[in-house]
Amino acid sequence: MIRLLTSLPAQIVLMGIASLLIALLPRLESGGTAWPSGDIDLIIPSGPGGGFDTYGRVLARAMEERLDVKVIPKNVPGGDGQRGAAVAYNAAPDGQTFAVFNLPGVMEPEISGETVDYVIDDIDWLGAMAFNQYIVVVSANASYSTIDELKRAGGTISFTAYGSSGIAANRILCEEIGLDCQIITGYPSNNEALLGVVRGDAMASVPPISTAVAFNRNDDLKGVLLMTDRLIPAFADTERAAAAGYPALADLGLLRAFGLPPAVPARTRRAFAAAFAEAMAADSVAQWAVATESEFTPMGADELRARIRSQRIILERYRDIIATSP
Repeated sequence: MIRLLTSLPAQIVLMGIASLLIALLPRLESGGTAWPSGDIDLIIPSGPGGGFDTYGRVLARAMEERLDVKVIPKNVPGGDGQRGAAVAYNAAPDGQTFAVFNLPGVMEPEISGETVDYVIDDIDWLGAMAFNQYIVVVSANASYSTIDELKRAGGTISFTAYGSSGIAANRILCEEIGLDCQIITGYPSNNEALLGVVRGDAMASVPPISTAVAFNRNDDLKGVLLMTDRLIPAFADTERAAAAGYPALADLGLLRAFGLPPAVPARTRRAFAAAFAEAMAADSVAQWAVATESEFTPMGADELRARIRSQRIILERYRDIIATSP
């Protein structure tokens, strides 16, 4: 059985947007300036082979199928995506450069008061390919099946955790619910952190939902809280955020977002957005998601901006936690 976290309604909406915008693809502006004027650079804020790299290259290939130029991925790793974000933000605003952004990774330094070479609210957002939300899981043999039962276990609740964003989400979860938590770090991947729960290193973990779905083929884990309001078939019986009384937790998650530098001319921006929307709605992208069981929850620019605003609210509430996350 394929366990695909794909939002079909969102994909249908994107296909409609693409159909409406496709007429914009002829590339001569009133002033005679062609777009694209050459190959397009896609800034990827991580090294080759990671999640952002994979999503970026899939999108690049889909755009190339619709344009007469190459879309060239350029890996710019460093600083949890901050270096790539700065390169893209400060690129020439001519429609020849765009980027995939690590959110909330590149927003957290702004919230913590650090100096960065970009302004999140000034990025010209195009949309996102995925919103990787979280789930609280425990061993399948654990005696609790809901987050309230875990809370009533009393004492300190231990968690395995991986990655700065995952650790921050874990800390926010504990504060929002009122758990006394011990977070065990040092695992090299989310899968290793989940293995830690299975073998008893800790009581629970807070991985991305897609990671938990892929890991749990042998039903070694069970969910106690989905930090989303979406139905996840692989964890159909697990209580969701709003129903459990913690709606703000559904605003946490990793956005694989795409955007342009500020001040791209309006007509160039509209033509770029049309090509982007058509690529997002391409059969090849949906087929890749099915074949690889990758999360594909596409959203347009307006929904992405709303998600960013919601994330900013909860992250600012827990500014001190963000500042102390490794």
